Amino acid sequence: MPKGNTRASTKEIKSIPIVRFALIMAAVTAVLAFIFALIFALPMGMMAVIPRETMPFWGYPWSPLVFGIFAIIMWPLFAFVIGFISYAIFALIYNFLAPKIGGIRLELE
Repeated sequence: MPKGNTRASTKEIKSIPIVRFALIMAAVTAVLAFIFALIFALPMGMMAVIPRETMPFWGYPWSPLVFGIFAIIMWPLFAFVIGFISYAIFALIYNFLAPKIGGIRLELE
């Protein structure tokens, strides 16, 4: 809704640059995956100091620590690659459908 004397204009997104969109969205997804991996790795690191007798299902006492480090490194990498592919497909589909059914309309001031 316009406020005061400002006049809002409606703009339509007619197409999305595929590679640029996929890169920025994949980067955001990778950052979020890194944050979640840090949260996940914290209890894994704490489990590494628990005596082996209390956790026979792990096999090696350092297994949780390795799994946590693996999560910190690999989750963002996987999220970036899968995110890039997914968002590129999204942009392709959007660019195909937007001219036919209309694009997303934004109200800008």
